Amino acid sequence: QGIQPQVAVSEGVVHLIYFNGDPQHGDVFYRSSENLGASFSPAIRVNSQPGSSIGIGAIRGPQLSVGKGNRVHVAWNGSDLAQPPGQVNPSTGKPGSPMLYSRLSGPGGAFEPQRNLMRQTFGLDGGGTVAADRNGNVFVAWHGKLPGAPEGEAGRQVWIARSNDEGHTFAAERLASQEPT
Repeated sequence: QGIQPQVAVSEGVVHLIYFNGDPQHGDVFYRSSENLGASFSPAIRVNSQPGSSIGIGAIRGPQLSVGKGNRVHVAWNGSDLAQPPGQVNPSTGKPGSPMLYSRLSGPGGAFEPQRNLMRQTFGLDGGGTVAADRNGNVFVAWHGKLPGAPEGEAGRQVWIARSNDEGHTFAAERLASQEPT
């Protein structure tokens, strides 16, 4: 019953995530296979808060990357139910959608509590992404804006939060490029 699947194969293991539920308040699930998809593990919910993911549109689904030690990293656009919410939009005074992240705690384990990586930015738009490498670096990127930025798309830029410790901690987001959009 899942939609918007993402698959990664690492060290002979197939890793699968997908979205399920109400497109405005759904959940992200993870399954794995050690026999190239002949059978899969039971589903594990990735988001720690039920209904905290959105699946509206083709680009807002959860994203998957496998890093050091075959650790699974997942990022997704959060719903308005996600706590804590995204930064407050200065134009409306309302919290925006957060860019959420979680990682698998270990083989056969659960996912850690979800975290919002948007500390300075707001106005999350479109889908974000996650990348991890074999050295323990994890990068989460999204399209957002700073308070005081021009209205509309002209004020949006690509932001990246980086972790040097396998996603245990993340530095505050930084611009991916200094060039204006």
